[in-house]
Amino acid sequence: MVRPKKIGLDYFPMDVDMDQDDKIYLVKADHGWEGFAIVVKLLMEVYKEGYYIEWDEKKAKIFSRKNLFDLDVVNDVINTCLEEGLFNNNLFEEHQILTSKGIQTRYVEATTRRKNVLIYKEFFLIDVNELPNNNLTLVNVCINHNSTNENDDISTQSKVKESKEKVKESKAEEIEEPAADDAIVFYQENFGVIRPAMSEILLAWIKDSGEAMVIKAMDKTLKQNKSSWSYVEGILRKWNEKGIDTIEKVEAEEVEFLNQQNQYKNNKPKENVPDWFVEQKKKQQEQEKPKQQEQGEDVAIMLENYKKNKASGDGP
Repeated sequence: MVRPKKIGLDYFPMDVDMDQDDKIYLVKADHGWEGFAIVVKLLMEVYKEGYYIEWDEKKAKIFSRKNLFDLDVVNDVINTCLEEGLFNNNLFEEHQILTSKGIQTRYVEATTRRKNVLIYKEFFLIDVNELPNNNLTLVNVCINHNSTNENDDISTQSKVKESKEKVKESKAEEIEEPAADDAIVFYQENFGVIRPAMSEILLAWIKDSGEAMVIKAMDKTLKQNKSSWSYVEGILRKWNEKGIDTIEKVEAEEVEFLNQQNQYKNNKPKENVPDWFVEQKKKQQEQEKPKQQEQGEDVAIMLENYKKNKASGDGP
């Protein structure tokens, strides 16, 4: 069974003189300690999710309501942070996310012991060749936020891997992660926009069961008129329990299931109806015939009277 990998952090470092930083000081100058609290709370939200958070009007309202901040003050603080570089303005305008090089640096440092860390190239502000990490998986994700469907076009996926023999030439090199992008594209085309946490889960299943099996499970889910990832995982778990690890075995199981259904239908015993029930049914039908004839005659008389009245002008 594949367990979801952790994305965010349980805690993050914060300098003891953070409030003396010029950028933070400007926030405090305009909004006082409430502005400082908003910045700290935003950083908590970012690190809880990973190294960035998506931000729009809806998120701003929820954030303000949950933390009892005035919405206008929150928006003003965000604008100040973008202007002063506490959050990267280019990434906010292009992708509607809040992040910065400092945030990403601290996140990468905090996740060095993890086996695999998913990073979106478009969002990453750090040169990977400057990093000692060999656990970063870089994914190209082009998100069109102007689209109502918010479809993501995921292209190539590569993994940054440090080679001891080539440390002098490069501290990190990108190697292709085969076929994972196909499963991710299939997910986004049929299940919806993929988030970092979902990407980690999907990559874990691909590594455990294979990309073809994951796509097959998603396709089977859709054919059964389902659209939840939990249903896909249920299929994959059943296959794992049965030792079904190839497409050929999946198809063989489907054929066996159809054969069992057909055999059951063909061998299904016919229900024996008692003779007394048949006789009773016949009597009921014979008793109903005179009533039906009588009702038919009454209707015919009513129609005939209606036509006469209508012809004489006495109709209703």
